[in-house]
Amino acid sequence: MPTGSPKHDAVWVRQLADELQSGGHPARQMLREVGLDRRRLEGEGARIPFAAHAAFFEVAARQTSDSCLGLHFGQTRDIRDAGLLGYVGLSSPTVMDGLKNLWRYRRVFSDAAEIDVVELESFGRIRWWFHGASGAAVRQAVEFAASNQVRAIREATGRQVAPLSVSFAHLRDEDTAVFDRYFGCPVRFGADGNATVFRRTDLALPLSTADNRLLAILRGYCEEVLARKPMHPPTLVEQVERLVADRLTNGETAMPEVAALLGLSPRTFSRRLAALGTSYNAIVDELRRELAERYLRDSLLSLSEIAFLLGYTEVSTFNHAFRRWTGTTPSAFRKSEVR
Repeated sequence: MPTGSPKHDAVWVRQLADELQSGGHPARQMLREVGLDRRRLEGEGARIPFAAHAAFFEVAARQTSDSCLGLHFGQTRDIRDAGLLGYVGLSSPTVMDGLKNLWRYRRVFSDAAEIDVVELESFGRIRWWFHGASGAAVRQAVEFAASNQVRAIREATGRQVAPLSVSFAHLRDEDTAVFDRYFGCPVRFGADGNATVFRRTDLALPLSTADNRLLAILRGYCEEVLARKPMHPPTLVEQVERLVADRLTNGETAMPEVAALLGLSPRTFSRRLAALGTSYNAIVDELRRELAERYLRDSLLSLSEIAFLLGYTEVSTFNHAFRRWTGTTPSAFRKSEVR
């Protein structure tokens, strides 16, 4: 297992190994198979390569003949076992606040986890992915994360919260009905990414575990932990994408304005992007294309609403751009995706 893989808290692998061992499975042998030793899992805050974390879940699924092991295991885990990060989420006032705090302090628990809440307020959508492994290699780990997230929300609110939709980037052609039943909504596999969409009313639900005083203390601890961790700043392209995504609907995406937000002159900005093999216009164009396809596929927004969200003043301009990107119209694309 590559030692350079981003590190992830060992708690879930430790608990899964204990469950397997008590069930008569050779947990220690399975740990060795993915390059882990039981001693590496011990102690609060113990960290292991995320690739090993994901691989162990896959090995466990094969060993137990449970193709939905990640989904099932996530339904049984107490988010408080995630330590500081779990308690920060549970101490938050509402579901939305809890999810935002998970995003803000995710590095306390994992260097591999990425969470995107940019569409949480507008569409109720949270996205996540992991560095260090991808595709079929993370299937069980990703499904575990999704089911555990929903389990924590249900327990903290005392409500049987059902997302509007759940989607996974990986493919699955067996036992898919199990996912629909647990989440209480359609679950899609082979999507553009991992995402859960919640109702706004559910995001506003108060958490029974909310504690503003405790939250303030825990956030302080989180900030201290993050201050001691080496930073991995986003690339220039990632910074541009985030700034543009936040400003599309306001029409504040002129290149000089974005360059100024980054503390760069337009000339220096263009030169640095060129050195990366891209340009500002190319980044904006690709971002609009990705968002357009996402909105058409995953929402009931009208074409005029999508055009507005993408920063177009006219639907005809959006139609023209979409045909240039895909060779078809937005309406035809939407129809082909929902069949």
